[in-house]
Amino acid sequence: MLLQLSDSALPTGAFSHSFGLEQYISRGEVTDEATFAAWLKSYVDSQLTCTDALLIRLLYAGEDELELAELASASAIPAQVRSAGAAMAKRTRAIAEDALGLAPSSALLAHPAIEFAKAARAHGVEVDVAVLAHLTASVTSMTQNAVRGIPIGQSAGQRVIAGAHAWIEGAVAASQTLDIRDLGAVAPGLDIAQMQHERLRARMFMS
Repeated sequence: MLLQLSDSALPTGAFSHSFGLEQYISRGEVTDEATFAAWLKSYVDSQLTCTDALLIRLLYAGEDELELAELASASAIPAQVRSAGAAMAKRTRAIAEDALGLAPSSALLAHPAIEFAKAARAHGVEVDVAVLAHLTASVTSMTQNAVRGIPIGQSAGQRVIAGAHAWIEGAVAASQTLDIRDLGAVAPGLDIAQMQHERLRARMFMS
């Protein structure tokens, strides 16, 4: 189940979103393997740690699903990021309910990490493993988007993913020290780039 849910080919729509990366590409700040790796590390250290990883931990700790979704939505300042998260979450929820036997949810708001956590918890996956799997899937999807968006070669993408294992493990450890007050603490530059992306004249990604 966990391998299926964390497969980057899972049809959640992640391939349509760069979460601000495209804006950095358009400004000429991310142009190759090295600059993408630096951007990705910052993304892992901020948004994936303080939003996705923390949401998974909070759900496992017993926090209310809808309350967490509302907080996640409120903390996502860029409109495109909010809409991207909602769309990917709905697809993740549908897959978990249709293919993995998860009980239907009536919550109107959702976040991909919450839906991932619900499915992982229901199948007995330990919280650290769930965080590790979700972050790895997110990094892999983002790298695939960088391969075609920058573009960089497939081999370069695999080197970045290999290097990212250490960052992901660091994010798992860092998320253990956070609480609900840290939810949504994202680097300001990333927030700004995600908002600027809304005004890009031509773009490959929806966010």
